[in-house]
Amino acid sequence: MLQKIATNTLSQVFSKFGTALVSIFLIGILTKYLPLEMYGVYNKVYIYLWMFAFLADLGLYTIAIREITENKSETRKIVGNILSLRVLLGIGIFFLSLFIALFIPGYDSYLVLWGIAIISIFTIVSLINSSILSLMQAYMKIEFSFVSVILGKILNILLVSIIVFLLFPWELGGDFESPLLYIFGAGLLWITLTTIMNYWYASKSIVSIKFVIDREYMKNIFRISLPYGLALFLGVVYFKVDVILLSILEPEKLADVSIALYSLPMKIVEVLMVLGWFYLNSILPSLIESFKKKDTKKIQKLIDISFKILISVGVGVFVFGTLLREHVIRIIANTEYLSSTQHLYSSGDVFWIVLAVLLFHFVSLVFIYILIAVRQQWKLLKINLIVTVFNIIWNMIIIPYYSFLGAGVVTVLSQILLVMLWYIVTRPIFQIHLDFKFLVWVVFLAVWFFIIGKYLLENYQLGLIADVLVYGWFLAALYAGILFFFLKREFSHR
Repeated sequence: MLQKIATNTLSQVFSKFGTALVSIFLIGILTKYLPLEMYGVYNKVYIYLWMFAFLADLGLYTIAIREITENKSETRKIVGNILSLRVLLGIGIFFLSLFIALFIPGYDSYLVLWGIAIISIFTIVSLINSSILSLMQAYMKIEFSFVSVILGKILNILLVSIIVFLLFPWELGGDFESPLLYIFGAGLLWITLTTIMNYWYASKSIVSIKFVIDREYMKNIFRISLPYGLALFLGVVYFKVDVILLSILEPEKLADVSIALYSLPMKIVEVLMVLGWFYLNSILPSLIESFKKKDTKKIQKLIDISFKILISVGVGVFVFGTLLREHVIRIIANTEYLSSTQHLYSSGDVFWIVLAVLLFHFVSLVFIYILIAVRQQWKLLKINLIVTVFNIIWNMIIIPYYSFLGAGVVTVLSQILLVMLWYIVTRPIFQIHLDFKFLVWVVFLAVWFFIIGKYLLENYQLGLIADVLVYGWFLAALYAGILFFFLKREFSHR
């Protein structure tokens, strides 16, 4: 079982690593091609639809994994009904997102509304793809997603490159509205290709996938997933509502610049965040079975190692990201994102703040998956509601004074509050052992690597990219290697 978890996790890590490289390359093209305001519009549209996508998803990805794992004889029925339910929700979100946008300042323009329409269709296709991936995850055959995602992303890069270098090159000038809409369309094409490939693989290797409409089952699965889905939606709201509030609380032109400067480091952090979800999705089937069998020893081992792995990764990403943040921004984007000529703050100023979100985000995921495994996902709703209200109130207070820098601080504080509440709620279900000695040791190790890296970068500069590739990767690999051997030794003695 542990070998399957490892294979499953590694395939997703490699998939995400490849996707991250392509995504970062895409960010590089867009930030160098689009003016700051237009890159702000690009992110504004995607972030707006991302929140609606979570509302349409209703947490059905994770619920589907649990349902299929527990009832594999009814796989076709489960997948078919969830697929139908997701498409119906996606169509509803299409119209709801357009209607609401008409009443939000900065979202009611021709360009933004067309962008929302295109990305709404993108969302519907993504929901279909996610349903297929949940089937593959439940059967621990997720490795093919590496191929489908990478090929889809490569198609996206090719299409965007054709748009920005051949059809609408920078030298021709223009208002950039038409190329931006074509760029949205390129995103729709890549997710469509990825979905078709995953459908072919899952139908061939697991079970034939067809739309099924069993009203009673759909009502039941909707009722089960609604609390968890609303909780996920609120989780996205507290994490992304600051972008909408920037649009409302700042003048439109300044708001789009703020969104661009804020979105660049957040995009990088979001790519890294998914690693935690992939790891925990990989152990979810084992966690569910262990709770079902009341195998306390195995549950404790899974949770302990998950905490230590995710904390180690979070601390490492924070330290190395802080060390190399300006290098990364200069490589991906351009000096506009590090200068204060268009705004009081820069992307570099907020980067290390949003990196801190990862420290607490990874830990919070363990608590969430414990609740899912024991079918108490309804508790997520109350906690996320509290954190969302906290986030909105403080963003409204701080953004007018500190713009997106304040929004970043509020996001970190919200994540800290979330972890504290999760710990309180999960204690009656399962006693979690927090190893403070291990935490201190990891922080101490990471600080030493930061000091070494800082010394090398200040005294032995190799060049922008060489510094990242040589010093960054070498120190990160050394840090990971030390932790790997430490954790392997510790858990091999249990």
